[in-house]
Amino acid sequence: MEPRVLADPKQLQPISEAILIQQVGAWADKNFRNKRGAEWGIFEEIGEAAHCILKNRQGIRGFDDEAFFKAQLTDAMADTIIYLADWCYVHHAFFTFGRNQIHDLHPNATDERKIVVHLLQGAAQMFSFDEVMPGDKILEAHEGLFIMAAQRICNGIECWAYIHDINIRLAVASTWAKVSQRDWNKNPKVPAPEHQ
Repeated sequence: MEPRVLADPKQLQPISEAILIQQVGAWADKNFRNKRGAEWGIFEEIGEAAHCILKNRQGIRGFDDEAFFKAQLTDAMADTIIYLADWCYVHHAFFTFGRNQIHDLHPNATDERKIVVHLLQGAAQMFSFDEVMPGDKILEAHEGLFIMAAQRICNGIECWAYIHDINIRLAVASTWAKVSQRDWNKNPKVPAPEHQ
């Protein structure tokens, strides 16, 4: 599997989280309507990031190559945030980068394990909510919980990216530039180039 080539960072500017949520939500409306499953996507991408860490530690499947490892890990983390943006769009929630005290975080296995636990707990919390669509009465009652769950995922990914020296905002901008071009209505069976 070839690593996804990220766009030149000099040509990318991170967009605000609110704009990202609106853009991803509109794209998902067009591509998936009410068959989204963003919470499943969040779990999937956390798992893909964990896969990268495991294979890197084992030194197999090409993950012993640091450039390949970092490209794959970056992709999984950015995809997590894109799924999170769609989840926020559906649940009228939001997240904000930069709310962590990540400058106090030291990159080590203990911190990384705590971050993964934090992420999995946040994703599990999302599953505990009923499927709520805009207009449902349940939505208003749970908005605070939705925002807390979304911020928990954002914080976890941001900390995890920091440990691996990944600029998550630029990674999300690069990945979203590619994902936003996909049309799953026209090509529902064609895998994206990075999955071929």
